[in-house]
Amino acid sequence: MIRSEMRRSPLVLAALFSSLLTLPALAGEEMDVRKDGSLWARLEKGGAVRIDGVIVGEIEDDGTIRVEGRIAGRIEEDGEIREDGTVRTRVEKDGTLRRNGTVIGRIEESGAIRRHGRIWGEATPCCASFDDLRRLTALLLFFDRTFFVR
Repeated sequence: MIRSEMRRSPLVLAALFSSLLTLPALAGEEMDVRKDGSLWARLEKGGAVRIDGVIVGEIEDDGTIRVEGRIAGRIEEDGEIREDGTVRTRVEKDGTLRRNGTVIGRIEESGAIRRHGRIWGEATPCCASFDDLRRLTALLLFFDRTFFVR
């Protein structure tokens, strides 16, 4: 019995190692978002979204976005965001934010968030990867319904 367990242990280790290599794309570091100088939101490592300290939704590993438990949309790998199945919003690799093709704002490399050219807020740490931009854009769209309003 002990010998069979010893033979299986390399397989178990290999399985654990391979699962670590396939971590989800959107499971980034925690990110704090400040609005008007105060902490407004936090994107947690596991995908939970906190607004004013309360968990209000989740950005799942596969890009599914949940608001208060219900599926509200999905963020695609190319930066397009689907709301109820329709693409209306996208983030480009340079941080440009578009709604129905119109530029609404930009997320700068420093984490500054601009809306119609003005500083709206700041995300820290931000934005080491396109996945960070995707997560932050989903937060702005689904959890602050005024950001993408013209």
